[in-house]
Amino acid sequence: MPNRTVIVATLLSLGVLLTACTVAASSSAAAPASTSATPTTSPLPTSPAPPADVTGKSSFTIDAYDDFFSPNTLTGSAGQTLNLTIANKGSATHTFTIPSEDVDVLLVAGTSQTVKVTFPKSGSTQFVCRFHESMGMSGQLQVQ
Repeated sequence: MPNRTVIVATLLSLGVLLTACTVAASSSAAAPASTSATPTTSPLPTSPAPPADVTGKSSFTIDAYDDFFSPNTLTGSAGQTLNLTIANKGSATHTFTIPSEDVDVLLVAGTSQTVKVTFPKSGSTQFVCRFHESMGMSGQLQVQ
């Protein structure tokens, strides 16, 4: 009698194991093949893009993320004017401020604004976010 119990328990265990394997195999086989690319969102950058050379350009866009501008250095020609669009891609409200040029715009998350900036005759002019300057949210217009 004890042998019969062992045999029955073994057969039941084997049946459960085979059923589980069959269900797993048929589930993966039944998955439809995707013919279109699944949209993915790219992760937000954690540091600024490399400096951008805007020499000869009349317009350019930089992004404001939480705690940095990207790129945070624009190189151009002495006295060059540039229509600069600042797009706030962060979750906080930011400013784009150049005190020496009387530029100070408020950028709510998800918005953008365009300002006219002028490169200095030599050296660089700094721009900042007044709210996050102490966290390093600044950049410069650098003459080549």
